[in-house]
Amino acid sequence: MKTRRLGLLAMSAVALAGCASTDSGYQPPKVDNTPTHTTAVIHATSRIEGSILPNFHGTETAYTRADRRTIDNESKVDSWWAKMMMDDLHTADMFRMDQNRAMKVNYNNQTYYECGISQCPSVINMLNAASNESADKGEDTYDPEGSEACPLQLVEHEFNVVDTGQSKTLHGYPAHLYQATWDLIYEDDNRQQNTNKLVIEFWTTPPTGEMKQIWAIHQKATDAYVEQADLDHNPLARFLPEDVFRAVSAFSGDTDSSTQQWHNEVTRKLATIQGYPLSIELDWYLEAHACEEAAPQTASSDNASDPLGALKDMASNVVGDAVKDQFAGDEGAPIFSYRYDVQSASIAQVHDSVFTVPKGFREKPLPDWVQK
Repeated sequence: MKTRRLGLLAMSAVALAGCASTDSGYQPPKVDNTPTHTTAVIHATSRIEGSILPNFHGTETAYTRADRRTIDNESKVDSWWAKMMMDDLHTADMFRMDQNRAMKVNYNNQTYYECGISQCPSVINMLNAASNESADKGEDTYDPEGSEACPLQLVEHEFNVVDTGQSKTLHGYPAHLYQATWDLIYEDDNRQQNTNKLVIEFWTTPPTGEMKQIWAIHQKATDAYVEQADLDHNPLARFLPEDVFRAVSAFSGDTDSSTQQWHNEVTRKLATIQGYPLSIELDWYLEAHACEEAAPQTASSDNASDPLGALKDMASNVVGDAVKDQFAGDEGAPIFSYRYDVQSASIAQVHDSVFTVPKGFREKPLPDWVQK
């Protein structure tokens, strides 16, 4: 599953990684003389847990115009092995689609990277580099369709959306619960199976006029981003191609699903979800039994039917073998969990400075592991 955030995840969850740093006490200028323009502003909290990415939680403010987006994150890392790569961070990910460039700003040490829209330092870039290193060493990497030695076939695919009928008040809004489940089963030649289940809960509210304005702005930004981002070469893109990325973006609240035309079972069922999502809870469960006898397991190689094994190798290439134990997870627990809660959504007049690197910040060369 691709982890470019559901909607806003599309640009923010993949931009979590940064260099270890200490708090420098940066304060923005007291007077901002840059022009102001109409901007969609989303304040939210988020949490990621599981076996395939560093555990972290934090707050996020997303500022969006039709041709640019800044996502300001204050993230606290929970995984001990992730803390070996990064500290708690205050960062901003600036996407300037009007200029086909992006900046990753680190407020802790007052530095920044500048790169292409899809090339800035991120967890995805880091795992991609580690995956390439594994491939260079002849190690297997995960493919949901298996490997040449042990191909897998999709034998069952079922997607459903249920209106639960549950309701509550969330952040002052009346909210209604929808639950989506997605079951995918792959099978090897010996009829051993890998079972994937994705469970997504959406708490939605009837959209206000302001929320509809936000959707319209986000739609233009999403179109501009997809046009420039190299999604096809993302290491996790095999789980979520561009058409599905657009669908998830719509049904996560980043854009208005009612304005889209959907042409497959999944998106048509998702279209039954009504309203603006205030809260999203996503859990990905995996039981992997396919291809267990296709190749001997060693301390340095896991077979291609096992995403946790492959990701263990990716991560250990970055921070060492000790991290492998952290990927075991609890039996029956999701390998990936994502929580996103909107605290407020508004249209505001925002200074242009929000979309530019602060004066005095030092540009750093891109890390070697960033994909060119």
